[in-house]
Amino acid sequence: MADLSGLIFLLLDMFLEVSASYSVSGLYRGVWYQPIEHHALLGQSFMNISGISAVRCSVRCLSHHGCFSFNYDHIDQVCQMNNASAEHVCDNFQGMPYFSYYDATAKPMPCQNNSVSCNGKCAPMKCCICFEKLGLEDGSIPDESLSASSNWEVVDMSIPAGGRLNKVSPFGIIGAWCPVVKDTNQWIQVDLGDPTNVIGVLTQGRQDFPQWVTKYTVQFKPPSPSDLVDVKDKHGETQIFNGNTDHNSIVERRFFKPVLAVKIRIAPVEWYVFNCLRFELLVGCK
Repeated sequence: MADLSGLIFLLLDMFLEVSASYSVSGLYRGVWYQPIEHHALLGQSFMNISGISAVRCSVRCLSHHGCFSFNYDHIDQVCQMNNASAEHVCDNFQGMPYFSYYDATAKPMPCQNNSVSCNGKCAPMKCCICFEKLGLEDGSIPDESLSASSNWEVVDMSIPAGGRLNKVSPFGIIGAWCPVVKDTNQWIQVDLGDPTNVIGVLTQGRQDFPQWVTKYTVQFKPPSPSDLVDVKDKHGETQIFNGNTDHNSIVERRFFKPVLAVKIRIAPVEWYVFNCLRFELLVGCK
């Protein structure tokens, strides 16, 4: 059995060495890892290993019975193996630039008071680290919740609902949201209804033509009466997100910190040919 476990770890290391953000499930003790960028669990490390990749770090954690999570320092390439997870020591879960946190839970447990189910696990409401798609792609968010600064209506027509991720539009309808003009004053917006923890964005270009957004900013409206606020980077500056490099690939971008929002607005900053966009939001626990 020890030889088999060793072979599994070796194969995992070989095939996943190229990746630093991934999920691993069912390989050892039913453990599942979920990366959380720019965060770390502080004060729980019982072993630090230098000069290894995040994949090798996961292999070490999988093989150690006392490892429940790990932090990975991308600058110094240090693996910090933890004796607890964020769901157990929530106050120690902090934003940390250049770190990624990987949580492991052997078995899901029934959720108790003040906790919620996140991807099959329980987590305190205040430090929920789960994520899922908001519902633009699958139509859970109705068309009337989408609005835009303007919509292209010359020859073929663009509508905000065309901006849904993976949207394939019928003849005469543009396969994306496209504004009337090419300038940085254009935007597409989704009304979330209830306050929602938004943690990132998925973007695509136009489905039926090679046009896409290469850079964009994100704004959100907090639950309390307020104007729209820019999503910030780790330096507290307005973050400019890198978008797409072709018109059909999906690019995921996470926020430095989750935002609690009732509206999210995406504004193209740079684009290829035209500022056309399809998108989805990644949300945490509501």
